Amino acid sequence: MTFILILGFRSSDVLGQSHQASTPGTIPEIDTGEIRTFPGTDIDRIRVRDSLNRDPSSSKATVNEETCLLPPLNLINNPTIPAEQLQLAAEARKDYHEACAALKGKKSADAEKHLRKAVKHHPKYSAAWVTLGQVLAAQQRNDEARSVCLRSSIVDPTYVPAYLCLADIAAHAGAWDEVLTLSSRALELDPANNALTYEYHAAANLKIHNVAAAEKSALRAVEIDKGNREPRVHFVLAQVYEMKGDSENEAIQLRKYLEYATSPDDVAIVQQLLSNLEEHHRKGDATDYRSGASPAGVVSSSTPLWGPPDIDEAVPAVRTDPACPLQQILKETSQRTEVLIESLQRFSANERIEHIYIGKNGKPRNITSQVVNYVAQLQENSSGYPTIREYRSKSSGVRQRSVVDNGTAAFALMFHPTHLGHFNFRCEGLTYLLGLPAWQVHFEEKPDPDEAFQAVQIGGSLYLPRFKGRAWIGTDTHEVLRIETDLVSTVPEIDLRREHFIISYAPVEFQNHSIRLWLPERTFLYIEYRGRRYERVHNFSRFQLFSVDTTQAIKEPIANQDGPSQ
Repeated sequence: MTFILILGFRSSDVLGQSHQASTPGTIPEIDTGEIRTFPGTDIDRIRVRDSLNRDPSSSKATVNEETCLLPPLNLINNPTIPAEQLQLAAEARKDYHEACAALKGKKSADAEKHLRKAVKHHPKYSAAWVTLGQVLAAQQRNDEARSVCLRSSIVDPTYVPAYLCLADIAAHAGAWDEVLTLSSRALELDPANNALTYEYHAAANLKIHNVAAAEKSALRAVEIDKGNREPRVHFVLAQVYEMKGDSENEAIQLRKYLEYATSPDDVAIVQQLLSNLEEHHRKGDATDYRSGASPAGVVSSSTPLWGPPDIDEAVPAVRTDPACPLQQILKETSQRTEVLIESLQRFSANERIEHIYIGKNGKPRNITSQVVNYVAQLQENSSGYPTIREYRSKSSGVRQRSVVDNGTAAFALMFHPTHLGHFNFRCEGLTYLLGLPAWQVHFEEKPDPDEAFQAVQIGGSLYLPRFKGRAWIGTDTHEVLRIETDLVSTVPEIDLRREHFIISYAPVEFQNHSIRLWLPERTFLYIEYRGRRYERVHNFSRFQLFSVDTTQAIKEPIANQDGPSQ
């Protein structure tokens, strides 16, 4: 019997009715025997051009520059800057070199002072901005570091170290969807030379259980890094093979790491892991041999809990100054939601769906994927209540899933005026997401079954689990940038123990009509139901706005299914 998760409805309007719409015109009705949700991999706020196709005679022709980027960015091959920076002010160049000397002498305060002078003398000094960002990050001043590295990407959108600086900060914060987006952007700029970019890309894919993409990127990093300057990629590869159950290749990569690693602490950790692996291999023991430790700066795939932690397990770090104007945030975000419904009405996209069954050991056992055509309609009924209807083209030869999720596109509609009163909101403070300042808002659905926002349908029965979560809302635009949710409590009647959503939004520009909307870009769903665990990854690309133009391909986020830019 199929489990169907329905989002974005009001139970008082839907109970006893079908949640699906009749087929409008020639659009095929949504196939409830398949999985559902959103994405694409594009952050248009950072305006990047393809550095490989630039005219060498133009003012943006690139040259090598002597830099003193800190690890791991010092491993980037031939960081480049625009030719215009050859005419750097003498004071800026002098201050940068003095900052490098201070860093060599481990005088970070002096280095910061000289770097700030360098960018003051020359505000487009991209290398100085990134180096300053690294200095701030080393002092755990992450908010400042993000802003500084973002500034570098703005003054020179083709400077790869700027994106890897942001990716490194995101990796230390455990924001792996951000790491994937930023490393993908860096790969667009330079897909041939930098092993470090592929390492970040591999680690991010590994963390979200995209094992095939992780392996491909890690192997590419090894191919580029012929001198093994960055041995951590061998540890990432070892984790890839551990997830695939390939203990022979896992051991090979652990030995490779030990051959080139220099940190005594890291060497000791990996030696123990390798010893445990070899011992279990000799005994034929299938139990987990890992201690959960990993070398410094390396993502570990072995954690005692499956999936992300509950959103109330820990509060992500925020600033409590300035004071958070919660009512104003909700008012502005609510207005943006109404604009979304008015402008969007109906759109289509390509949707790539990955279905992952997780074994009892917490590792993926079966991964399948498909690409379908998706259509969504947003509208308000006569009472002003927002509704969304979704359709997806049926795919032949696709086995019906035991778990189906519908309506993820509607999650941001919780901020619509008709829904706001059904949640308790609490502003936690100011933070940064993808380099953008954002308010971090906690929410929890009130216990009123007549106003439930989601339902679970099993056979002919509906169940109404309450959910809680956290939303990140842009301080300037009041757009929803990200939503993460969990169940308030389990649903014992159907043995639903876990339902964790992570929804990342990105701007989609409908250029010919001067419309820029934030739509779901990538969604992760973790469900534990009747003793089984499932993961879903949904990615959207090739958005079209049907209410404006049914033939125009408005925007084309990166949709290479097999390549590193996915």
